[in-house]
Amino acid sequence: MDAIQTARLTILPLTVDVAQAAARDRAELARLLDARVPDDWPGPDFAGYLPTLVELLAHDAELSRWVRLAVQTSERLLIGDMGFHGPPDEQGTVEVGYSIVPASRRQGYASEGVLALIAWAFDQPQVQRVVARCAPDNIASRRILEKAGLRQVGVADPLLHWELPRTDR
Repeated sequence: MDAIQTARLTILPLTVDVAQAAARDRAELARLLDARVPDDWPGPDFAGYLPTLVELLAHDAELSRWVRLAVQTSERLLIGDMGFHGPPDEQGTVEVGYSIVPASRRQGYASEGVLALIAWAFDQPQVQRVVARCAPDNIASRRILEKAGLRQVGVADPLLHWELPRTDR
């Protein structure tokens, strides 16, 4: 499974081996990624989801194409997790998500990565729409989603809902 490459990022598939290392052995994770792993990665949301993700990946290796980690290429530094919440659903919808470690925020990595992920997703014939959710007070995420071409389409649970149909590319 191939990495998604941008000017500054290598966005790697989260294989079951990498997920197991992320959950249990930071030194092994660093070796597998050939990158330094900051002390504050993973964030609490991803850390809480890792055990479930390990199980899901063990039963469906295809999931690793959609769930990914972002490495700052020149520094060989893991800067966050970004990708999709899973493969496309029956309508061809994928939900993009991302989290960047605090020391690497405000440098344009999330925008760069999300743009590359969306381009990659629309290269997959089954993807018809990319969606996202973010908190109303998360101004940085709102800007990232706007830059990526998503439009706010609603509010629920109390998150803002965003979408980009394939036809809007």
